[in-house]
Amino acid sequence: MRRQTGSWRVAFCGIMAGLCVAVMLCGSVLPLATFCAPALGGILLVPVLIECGAKAAWLTWLAVSLICALTVPDLELAFAFIFLLGYYPLLKVRLDRIRPAALRWGVKLTVWNGAIAAMYGTLTLVFRLEYIIEELRTYQSWMLPLLLVLGNLTLWIYDRALINITRVYLVRIRPLLPKRR
Repeated sequence: MRRQTGSWRVAFCGIMAGLCVAVMLCGSVLPLATFCAPALGGILLVPVLIECGAKAAWLTWLAVSLICALTVPDLELAFAFIFLLGYYPLLKVRLDRIRPAALRWGVKLTVWNGAIAAMYGTLTLVFRLEYIIEELRTYQSWMLPLLLVLGNLTLWIYDRALINITRVYLVRIRPLLPKRR
């Protein structure tokens, strides 16, 4: 990690937080972006983690989560960022240290599925979003387990994508950033 001044770190975190919120607001306009926008928002936290450290990245995630909870009209989209896709890139750094690989993936799947259950539990039991409850009622009995399997496949794809995107950031984008003292 390069040394930065405090003002550079604050500005960088603020810019990335603003980009995350903008992506989330744009995602609420497109119906198909319910999970794409939060995933992209989580990816935008990777440079914050690399440049400013874990504490700044977690604080940026918290700030974006609070702003999204208050401003994003689609609560399902906002909660996908808050409960699942926003913090996963930050947590992945710690989870990737777990050995052996089978245990690591077991923990990742447990976190992922627990977050999905917490997200939809909060949306249906606390916020009583009728459109989600009605959508879940229309599903056939075999569709929910299939959606869970597809969600776990999505975790694997997102995890692999984070590795490649981090590599691209370090090799291609980071050298373009201005040098700091």
